[in-house]
Amino acid sequence: MQRVRLKKGSYQVHFETPRLLIRPFTTTDLTDLYHFMKNPKLAAMAGWQPPTSRQESWSVLRMFIRSDEVFALMEKATQHVIGSIGLHRRVPSAIKPEDDSRELSFILGEAYWGQGLMPEAVNAILRYGFIDLKLQEIWVGHFQDNYRSQRVIEKTGFHFEYEFERPRLFSNQPPIEEVYYKLTAADFRGHY
Repeated sequence: MQRVRLKKGSYQVHFETPRLLIRPFTTTDLTDLYHFMKNPKLAAMAGWQPPTSRQESWSVLRMFIRSDEVFALMEKATQHVIGSIGLHRRVPSAIKPEDDSRELSFILGEAYWGQGLMPEAVNAILRYGFIDLKLQEIWVGHFQDNYRSQRVIEKTGFHFEYEFERPRLFSNQPPIEEVYYKLTAADFRGHY
């Protein structure tokens, strides 16, 4: 269920699922964010270098706080932030100039894998995107060997669109295959 709360003259979006609170990031999330971001396994799956200090995580946190595209995933039972989820604006093109398409991103701390938490969060953000934002399509991608993300994507109704070779993310890595999926508003209505 979605809740919208007034803060400083503007609305902030909050969602509640059976086990999660999905809300904007705050400065108090630094320790939790650093904890899950420093996992090298998670960083490799997401395509970033793990932070080497809380200060590096602070830079990311400030960016998340300023954004209206990224939300913290807070586990209700512990009140800890265990991941993030976002709906990012896509660059409009001459073919599709409207802002009715977004790209989904998600990350979850390793200790919480395999519990169905990410499909729960994705389903909530899809409802927000298609019902509240009136999006017409949501895209999502994963690196070819990230089977956990692939399973979440397929479980939540996305359809394969294409695959491409992404140039190196970092100088010491070879190019990597990335797989992309799409869910349309019509698909969403048929799936949910």
